[in-house]
Amino acid sequence: MWLSKRIMHEAPEEDAATLGTVTIGGDDAAVLTDAEKRSAKIISPGGYCWQPSAKDCVLIVKGNELYLSGRLQEDAKGLAAGEVRVFSNGSSVTLRNSGKVEIGGDVYIDGDLFVHGTKLEGP
Repeated sequence: MWLSKRIMHEAPEEDAATLGTVTIGGDDAAVLTDAEKRSAKIISPGGYCWQPSAKDCVLIVKGNELYLSGRLQEDAKGLAAGEVRVFSNGSSVTLRNSGKVEIGGDVYIDGDLFVHGTKLEGP
């Protein structure tokens, strides 16, 4: 009985999720946890695409394969509960609870622009 309990406890359980550091960003991401893992699949919320950058601290979900599922929030200052900010290194869009949309960066429109249902004509 003592021997069977000892054998059962010798193999440590692996955590289902952990934090890791991205070592290679982009489509073919690599991440460092206990060892560097390559070709991690990237998971983002619906309607949102994200490419990890090297040195990002990310959540790793382990299973049959390795999944990068997001990074620690570093740009949440000034957001109230329920507000959303989508950002990159050079631009951002913030959706406020008041209905206000704040855009940081240059804006390029590919298509028609309507304001209160009226189409605005370009130059």
